[in-house]
Amino acid sequence: MRPVSPTARKAGAALAALMLSTALTACQPDSSTDATAPTAVPTATNQTGNSTDNPDGSTGGSTASPGGSSNSTDNPGGSGNSTDSPNGSTGGSSNSTGSPCGSTGGSGGSQGDAPRGLESFYSQSIDWKDCSDGTASFQCGTVTVPLDYEHPDGQTITIALKKLAASDGNAEHGSLFLNPGGPGGSGVAMMQVMAPMLTEETRGAYDIIGFDPRGVGQSTPITCWTNDEIKQHLANPSDDAGPTDPLKGVTSTNNPAQNKIDRGTANAARCAQHSQVPELLDHVGTRDVARDLDILRATNGNAKLNYLGTSYGTYIGAIYADLFPAHVGRTVLNAAMNPSRYRTDSDAEVVAFKEATLRQYVEHCQAQNGCPLPGSTDEAIAQLTTFVDGLDKNPLTAPDSNVTVNTQDATAIVQQYAVEKPDWEALTAMLNPAMNKRDGTLMAKAKQSVPDLSPETTVEEAVSSANSEIMFAAVICNDDPDTGGTASEWDAQAAAEKKSYPFFGSTSNAMDAYCRGWGHRGKTPPRETRAKGSAPILVVGIKGDIQTLYSWAQSLAGQLDNGHLLTVEGYGHGAFGTNSCATTAITGFLVNGTMSADGTTCAAEPPPAAAEPQQAAGGAEG
Repeated sequence: MRPVSPTARKAGAALAALMLSTALTACQPDSSTDATAPTAVPTATNQTGNSTDNPDGSTGGSTASPGGSSNSTDNPGGSGNSTDSPNGSTGGSSNSTGSPCGSTGGSGGSQGDAPRGLESFYSQSIDWKDCSDGTASFQCGTVTVPLDYEHPDGQTITIALKKLAASDGNAEHGSLFLNPGGPGGSGVAMMQVMAPMLTEETRGAYDIIGFDPRGVGQSTPITCWTNDEIKQHLANPSDDAGPTDPLKGVTSTNNPAQNKIDRGTANAARCAQHSQVPELLDHVGTRDVARDLDILRATNGNAKLNYLGTSYGTYIGAIYADLFPAHVGRTVLNAAMNPSRYRTDSDAEVVAFKEATLRQYVEHCQAQNGCPLPGSTDEAIAQLTTFVDGLDKNPLTAPDSNVTVNTQDATAIVQQYAVEKPDWEALTAMLNPAMNKRDGTLMAKAKQSVPDLSPETTVEEAVSSANSEIMFAAVICNDDPDTGGTASEWDAQAAAEKKSYPFFGSTSNAMDAYCRGWGHRGKTPPRETRAKGSAPILVVGIKGDIQTLYSWAQSLAGQLDNGHLLTVEGYGHGAFGTNSCATTAITGFLVNGTMSADGTTCAAEPPPAAAEPQQAAGGAEG
């Protein structure tokens, strides 16, 4: 959902690995499974049954004929034979070797479900080899896809994959595709961390496949700086945005919109100069990624796509389901986004949610001894804001340490401890000496534990970080058409938002301004995602998630023709593997096809302390 440092991505990858530590996808429910009853969901409510029938919906072969044009962005299959499936398919790929879900796919997919003009892409074979990084038990490969799906006979790019083959060598249930989020997150890098966490049951039944979306990592990348420039920046860091921090200042509360526009313009020019395929800047949107994913499904021999996406990975999964509803297998959208909203609107909702929770913290702080925030709630927020904003000119220091705390650092620390993973007592303990004595010891220590603030130390980390941040913005720009705003209008909006939300406000239109300078924009406005006729899709939302608001999960589940919402109390980003109740429910769906009853709610784990927020803020969107 946001650009992160390599350290943060490592933490995210570790979390994703944990989330996948239980058994996952099976092809069809066992005939003995009661599909009308949810699996055991501890402390869950509203447990009335809800049948999912057959989530795969597959009988093994395809009845589709590759017809129609591939020139439509919204109809990738181009077939007029079905109103529910872009491909006109009822059965998926005919490349199955006995499993309704398809084979492991080493010999290439069939052309039976390929849109016209894309047959060669769908039928290619993947040359799986030992990975060059030396990671044992993995295989790596690439798949070729069109740069521009409206012109499939033109230039091509490659998509990198990393596979953990089924331990029994059979993979009777086919493949499970994963995406860790971002945009800009590497599914290939995630796999290495995930491997030790997978259960024997999962490893025996499935090929687990991570992929780098186009522009990311080992796929044909967008590159904006040379390695020499990165080495020079690491050796002599400056205050200017450089290779290791290409979006510096873009989300600053005090940076005029024109500066953000200029940053986008400068970055786009550098990326066009240094990228092997500069035309890729116009073709990294989520719809392109979703169409790539369907080729990955077919070339791995799967009639249906079994998919677990987290954060931005849910955006990919939702768009895929909308474009290819007949190919949806068992799909879980964990920490769901809402593709029907412009980024600016979504960011405004996040700002409001964070500010509301911060106010809860202030009120709690004022009821305790040692709180450095006197006065009314508004006055206290103003004091905290003034203190944090002043740290750029006068950073906090700590005795016997060269670590300093500036405005960006302090903002991230407050967000982490007040809102994201609440530890209100610890935050008060930090702020008291910092605000009263300018003693930054505790905040400097906290800085080292906040993932987003960990600096890159190697060229490899810096290259990965730069690519991740650039791709974060590039995908957003490709997904959202220009709203037509002006720099003066954006500055006025930022000022109004800052007045309403003093601490976190004035940042919602940052990407709108940056994308104006970037210039490589999408043409399809955000719209509701229906996935008409798809198999059941499980949408998961945590009420206290500040990266993907719970209201977004509610909205997406309501939009989907066959969407089902699982609610999780508490805080954090992604519930699978972090909440036992949610993990049980998700696993029951993926393994047995058993969907928890609509309205099921999982209690927070661990239970919230008295000093934690009450989640009354919720989200603005229903």
